[in-house]
Amino acid sequence: MQAPSIEELRVGDALAWSWFISEYGSPVSHYARRLGHPDPDEVSGATMETIVRRINHFEGGQSELRSFVFSVAHARIVDELRSTNRKREVIVPDIPDMDDHSRDVVAMSFCPEMEAALGQLPRKQQHLIRLRYVEGMSTREVAQSVGESEGATRVNLSRGLHKLRDVLLHREQ
Repeated sequence: MQAPSIEELRVGDALAWSWFISEYGSPVSHYARRLGHPDPDEVSGATMETIVRRINHFEGGQSELRSFVFSVAHARIVDELRSTNRKREVIVPDIPDMDDHSRDVVAMSFCPEMEAALGQLPRKQQHLIRLRYVEGMSTREVAQSVGESEGATRVNLSRGLHKLRDVLLHREQ
């Protein structure tokens, strides 16, 4: 089945929601598992429920929907892991062109200090970094989802990572 429109999801079309769950349920569960959540299927189910409740307030198209779904899942995972206050190992997705510095940035993105540092970047750079390094989208996919060229996306990602590094370095001093 072709991806349904957001409007079909809003009106509760059964086929549209069936597609949505089959498209996003398993990837969200895998994402939660990679981040060390003890019950990835619970995260997937809770994320699907949240999307159902929030779909009427969602603004965007199919490319933004993916970001929205994984943002909801990520927030749920981080909130639960923080609330249980347990230590966990962060497994960074294997992205072939990611250098060691970028991999370290991603690994730290799951701690409160990194979240605070990301919060000091412009919203667009925050969004690009999360899509690329947290959700594991390719640079091409990120570019398509935000509607800019691949070259511009690479430049914005690079600038964002440099700003993030500067913010973190100034915090340590």
